[in-house]
Amino acid sequence: MAATEVELLVPMTDAVRGTCRALLGTRQWLAMARAVQGATDGALVAEAVRLATEDRATHPSGGVLLVADTAAHAEALLALCSAAGVRAEGFASLEVEHAARVGVVVVTKDKDRGYNAAVRLGHMVTGAYAGNSASRHQLRGRLRRLGQVREAVRFTTVVMEHSLLHLLHQRHSSVDSMNISLEQLGETFGAEVLKGVS
Repeated sequence: MAATEVELLVPMTDAVRGTCRALLGTRQWLAMARAVQGATDGALVAEAVRLATEDRATHPSGGVLLVADTAAHAEALLALCSAAGVRAEGFASLEVEHAARVGVVVVTKDKDRGYNAAVRLGHMVTGAYAGNSASRHQLRGRLRRLGQVREAVRFTTVVMEHSLLHLLHQRHSSVDSMNISLEQLGETFGAEVLKGVS
């Protein structure tokens, strides 16, 4: 199954730039990240709504897994979806009985293991959040797994360009690419070793 990675860059606004400059001198990185995140939430939801509509045109029980940073962030995203006139619900709505009415499922980034029902969805939309490569990989694995009926799934990261979170996303992408390379090296090395001991 193919997977497409998309980076959706949101231009930095003057208001966010001013906030970041003010926080830069005090080294309040978390406050800066939250300001940037809050300014991209509209674009995050707009992309999730667009992709859910597109996916449900060909897969009526499909949609989007929209990933939030924290529980409070998930509530904010749910409110934005509701304001956009879209039916979005939380983690419990992944189950099949909710599929006909819920096209956007909002989960927090820590919901990366132990469920298979996300295969009904064809897209994942997320922001750039602090975390590790294993969790990001596991979260993507909720869609890209046995039972997925689509030939391709899409993973979109929405991030404000030239921001602290953009830098974080670039670093995550670099580490994830390195992990893929190490995995490929391991598979090649493993094959060479097996061939040598046979």
